[in-house]
Amino acid sequence: MTRRVLGGLVVAALIGGTAAAATWGDEDPPEDGGGFPAEQLTTMFQTYGDTSGTWLGADRTASVTLPDGRILWLFSDTFLGKPGADGSRPRTSGLINSSAITQTGAELGPLRYGGTSAAPTSLVPAGKDADFAWVGDAVVTGESVQVLVNRYKRSGAGPLDHRLTGTTLATFGLPDLTTGPVRDLPLGTRISWGSEVMPDGEFTYVYGTEVAGDMKFAHVARVRGTDLTQPWEFWTGAEWTTAEDKSARLISGVGTNYGMRKIGGRYVLVTHENNLTFSSEFVAYTAESPTGPFGGPHYLFTAPEVADGHIVYDADLHPDLARPGRLLISYNVNNLDEAVTYGDASIYRPRFFEIEWPLDGSSDEGPDVPEGLAATPDGAGVASLAWQPVKGDDITYRIYRRDISDGQTHFVRLVETPGGATSFRTDFLVNGHDYEFAVTAVDADGGESALSAPSTMRATVPPPSAPAAPQVETLPDGRVTIRWESIAFVQLFKIFHRDTTAGQDKAVSAGTYPGKSATIGPLSSGHEYDITLVAVGGGGDSKPSSPTRVTPIVAKPPAPGQPSAEARSDGSIRLTWPQVAPGLSYQVFRRDLTDGGDYGPPGIADGTTFGTGRLVHGHEYEFTVAAVNSGGVGERSPTVRATAKLAAPDEAPTRLKADPAAGQVELTWRTTGSNWYWIFRKDLTAGEREFTREEIPAEGTKATVHGLVDGHQYEFTVAAFSDGGVGPQSKAVKAQIPSALPTGLAARSDGPGAVIVTWKETRPGTLYRIQVRDATAGEQWQTDPFPVSGDRFDKTMLVGTHRYEFRIQLADGTTSDTVGVTVE
Repeated sequence: MTRRVLGGLVVAALIGGTAAAATWGDEDPPEDGGGFPAEQLTTMFQTYGDTSGTWLGADRTASVTLPDGRILWLFSDTFLGKPGADGSRPRTSGLINSSAITQTGAELGPLRYGGTSAAPTSLVPAGKDADFAWVGDAVVTGESVQVLVNRYKRSGAGPLDHRLTGTTLATFGLPDLTTGPVRDLPLGTRISWGSEVMPDGEFTYVYGTEVAGDMKFAHVARVRGTDLTQPWEFWTGAEWTTAEDKSARLISGVGTNYGMRKIGGRYVLVTHENNLTFSSEFVAYTAESPTGPFGGPHYLFTAPEVADGHIVYDADLHPDLARPGRLLISYNVNNLDEAVTYGDASIYRPRFFEIEWPLDGSSDEGPDVPEGLAATPDGAGVASLAWQPVKGDDITYRIYRRDISDGQTHFVRLVETPGGATSFRTDFLVNGHDYEFAVTAVDADGGESALSAPSTMRATVPPPSAPAAPQVETLPDGRVTIRWESIAFVQLFKIFHRDTTAGQDKAVSAGTYPGKSATIGPLSSGHEYDITLVAVGGGGDSKPSSPTRVTPIVAKPPAPGQPSAEARSDGSIRLTWPQVAPGLSYQVFRRDLTDGGDYGPPGIADGTTFGTGRLVHGHEYEFTVAAVNSGGVGERSPTVRATAKLAAPDEAPTRLKADPAAGQVELTWRTTGSNWYWIFRKDLTAGEREFTREEIPAEGTKATVHGLVDGHQYEFTVAAFSDGGVGPQSKAVKAQIPSALPTGLAARSDGPGAVIVTWKETRPGTLYRIQVRDATAGEQWQTDPFPVSGDRFDKTMLVGTHRYEFRIQLADGTTSDTVGVTVE
């Protein structure tokens, strides 16, 4: 049983609505030709589930026609894989919460989902605030398909225990249905929007479902155009508003999902009858506008699967696939007994039916309206009804009910009395609720009268009797299956367990379940538990049953199948392996064959994939996987080997900047994500044509290059590197290293045989060597033996009237310009 069945659909099935006599106008039938017979579509999905090898079955079954004529089918909980040879659903079948199938002509496929074929995930992720998400309806707008998705979070241990956390809009690009943005819509958690999306004229109407106690109500919003990201307006019952909390209830008794379309001149709402628990009926309501008011219900179809013990839910209309003059309606099927649904994979697949539309508007008169209806509570949860007989042969009567306290908007049909009886006892009432009953008369030709005058009563319903001690069967995976006897007027049971081995004082809830059996767990292997039941009736909860003691023993899981290993460019290795069973974790063991190491402590994986993180480049590794449950660690899988390969970086650093200083330059750049970089330089002043790599790499995004020649111009580039090699170099940047030579060199003779040389320092603290020559005498340059600091040099004992020249030499041999002066 999927969460969908024991969650959304059962909640839907447990919620009611109302009924009325059908009257019809003269609507025109659809004009387009073609279409599919219902039986053909049912067979198509059965065949696809049996033969595709991917899609085993699903529920929801919404459709949207794409611009190129294809049909996009949307599903919520989806089982993956293929059926066993006996037609069963394997226990190892994967489950995702949303998927899609495209239909071209009469061919289905491919299946679309998230993740990979080895590790599939839901088509639309649940989001941070949710445990799972179910799809609603969709609309084509521009070059994309927008899908409304409802997010849910678990609120307890049972399958009925979940709450709405919000609504998401997922976008898929056309024509390839590429995954686009997924955004949370600014909507509340009272209404699950997306039960139906109906473009109509200048607006697109979005219908939603509100769960209120044991009842469900339809709501409607709208956007201008077809883009659901545009502002939403909500119907208040009298006008449109932007305040969602003002949204009014349109009609009660709808399903979680239902169909709404304008057909002919009327709006038609088709839903599974949710005014009665586990009903087999599908009904229609009609209105003159998208907001109602609605007339009906008009009974369309009785699902035959209910007679076999299955449940049905989630109606939807498919007008683009319907044959002329017909409504084409899908619905979903499941079973509350998990063993049944796993035993027959064909159950959990959509069914289709079609009816002529509009219904026969015959004006033949029916029988007279019954009179004198009286409804009396008997104090034991039963309403006793009696009325006066109607004249005529072979008259029978139909009983209708409306739960006033729950806010039902229409009467719902209960049963047809046999043999012309004029009394009836009806049950499944809720303590303290006010009910309204009505009766119609039906003749032998099927003609039905109008509803009788209603009779109102308040139900008095005591709590049900305590259930008998349940029967409990342990399963090899640590779960236990609990079976119990049915109790009159009870359709829900709460299950509790108490771990006596752990010394628990109070029993712990394992959830609320319909039917006569449930499977809970897994529980702790080898622990002794007391299992008790509480029946939930219209008068509240019963006392708990006597406990049944059970000790689950969990067999260790078998070894997984052959894993596969993929070396990735980041130096990691990604492992995938076949699922052993749903809900298991796995231990992943690794050893480095190149280093000759043994297996170390295992890594842990919740699913069937595992990423190692960066490994040693060029080393060969061996892996094996073991499944884990509460019984322990199972046998290890066959081994798989792979060699870690770290690719060279493929991105060049950007924004390289150079800040020159004396004899050095500071480089900075934007990271590529790598930790290490090589620096390359070229001395343009020296005429170098090729870059030379620095001997020491730089870590991070900053480096200082030393040992540069003052006054030289350099060119630099940077490249990231890893064990896999060196990446592309950045764009080059140039830098001029400043010279230490002073400027403003001057010489003067202030006295006989003396000269003063002065200059302006560019780098204070530098030592200078002064070179001098007697130009008049034709001397060569001579270097003064003593270094000079500061900005002045005095020279004496020179020959008068001779011209002397001076220049400054640095330690690296570079010399300044020459200055001359004639000595006095």
